[in-house]
Amino acid sequence: MNEQIRRVAVWSGWLRLVHGVLAISTLVLLTTGWLVAKSPMLATAAADIHYLGASVLIATLALRAFLGFFGKGSERFEHMLPQRSEFKAMRASLLFYLSLGRAPLPGWYAHNPLWKPVYLLLFLSLLLLAVSGWLMPETPVIGRFYLPTVHVWLAKAVFVMTLAHLFSVVLQDVKGKAADISAMLSGYRYFSIDREGIDKGEVTPVSVRLSDISRMPQDSERKR
Repeated sequence: MNEQIRRVAVWSGWLRLVHGVLAISTLVLLTTGWLVAKSPMLATAAADIHYLGASVLIATLALRAFLGFFGKGSERFEHMLPQRSEFKAMRASLLFYLSLGRAPLPGWYAHNPLWKPVYLLLFLSLLLLAVSGWLMPETPVIGRFYLPTVHVWLAKAVFVMTLAHLFSVVLQDVKGKAADISAMLSGYRYFSIDREGIDKGEVTPVSVRLSDISRMPQDSERKR
C-alpha cells in the first residue's frame, strides 16, 4: 500500500502554553502541599510557594475556560465530549493500555477518546482544589464536608490522574506513530494515510475529516 505520513497542526500555541503551565503548577502544588503536611521545618516556605502556585493555577484555568468556550478547533470543550461513534475507539484504547501496548492503538485526531472525560474530570478537580484551598482557612466546614479532608482527597485524585496521564502518553509515544509527547511541544501530530485517505488497517480509523488534512501545506508531507 502506498502509505504516507502526514504532519498536521493539531494543538495551538495557546493550548500548548496552558498545558505546560497547568502541568508545572500542578506539580508544584502537589509537592509543596506534601511538604506542608509532612515537613514542619519547610512548611512555611512551602506554603508561600503553594499559594503562589495556586494563583498561577487559577489564572491558567481561567484561560483554559476561555479557550474552551471561545477558542478554535481542539481548544473548545465541545471537542472533549465523548461521541457515541468513539465508543469502539475508547474500548480499543483501554485494551492498548491494559496490554501495555501489545494490542493495536486506535487512531484519533486531537484528544484521545478514552481520555476526554478524564480531562474534564481533571479540570473540575483542579478547580475544586483551588476553591477548597481558598475557603478552608476561614470556613473549614461546609455542611457535612470538612474542607481540609476534601482538599487532601482531591489532591490524591489529581495525583493519580496525573500519573495515569504520564503513563499513557509515554506508552503511546513508544508504541504509537503520532509522536504525542513532541506534539505538545511542536503542535503537530503524525497521521498515516493511503491513496484513499485515512489508513484502513486493522486499528480503529482516525476521527478526522479528510479536508482537515488536505488543507495542510504540501511541504509538511513525508513519504515512507
